Amino acid sequence: MAVVLIVLLFIPIFSGCLGGNKQVEDNISPSNNDAPVPVVTAPEKAYFGDAIVFDASKSHDPDGNIESYGWLFDENEISEGVTVIHTYKFPNDFHVKYPIIYSVILSVIDNNGSWEYTTHEIMLYPKEYTFYLDSGKLTTEKPSSHIDKIRASFGKFNPLQELTYNLPDFVEILLCAWNATIYLEKPRLTIVNHVLLTLYNETGEKIAESDSSFRLFDFWKEKTIKLQGRIDDSNELKSIKLLVYGFSIGKKVNILYGGEKASNICFNFAI
Repeated sequence: MAVVLIVLLFIPIFSGCLGGNKQVEDNISPSNNDAPVPVVTAPEKAYFGDAIVFDASKSHDPDGNIESYGWLFDENEISEGVTVIHTYKFPNDFHVKYPIIYSVILSVIDNNGSWEYTTHEIMLYPKEYTFYLDSGKLTTEKPSSHIDKIRASFGKFNPLQELTYNLPDFVEILLCAWNATIYLEKPRLTIVNHVLLTLYNETGEKIAESDSSFRLFDFWKEKTIKLQGRIDDSNELKSIKLLVYGFSIGKKVNILYGGEKASNICFNFAI
């Protein structure tokens, strides 16, 4: 009933915009006229932010021709034409169960004033999540430029240290590939030869891990660390932990958080 009411409102709009006649506006069609047949060609699955093509070219009229094509999207956006392109905006909600199913209504009007409609359902998924590392937290907003300091760990002579970054609440993570970019600074004589990044769910269970190793005596001052992995099952991300291995006296290694060097982790669901 809801769809029918929408269409009854929807058709007069298009009959007026597209040169329809009084018969269409009153929903009266000649008794000997066959209604047109609307057909939607569009993907059943897509990602927020994609330019999605909706095609009505396979629609036909048994005893005439189709004069107008109208589209109604869930955001109450109306378009017209045989082919239209529509982009769904990500709702910026990390706690919705995905996919979100949207309905698209196609209405066609023939040369005799008859009309018909059909609906097409499309499943929308987030394309990616990007979280920036900040002091003790993960955020969707890039932080202003600042740093955290950590001591490179080297067994009992330099006890293990780690930095933890928490989300305010857990975020559901679908099957995805993920990659992290960590920006480091250190004095040249401080040794860093290994970086480990671990992802945890709400209950503290490890859901993914990746590391990067370097030459033991590589006296660099700045380095961009690339880490990557996969999550093969849906899970809940709550925190990540970063460990830096090597040797330093005191907290000599800087993790950069803002500006052009904003350490981050990105989850790519379009795989």
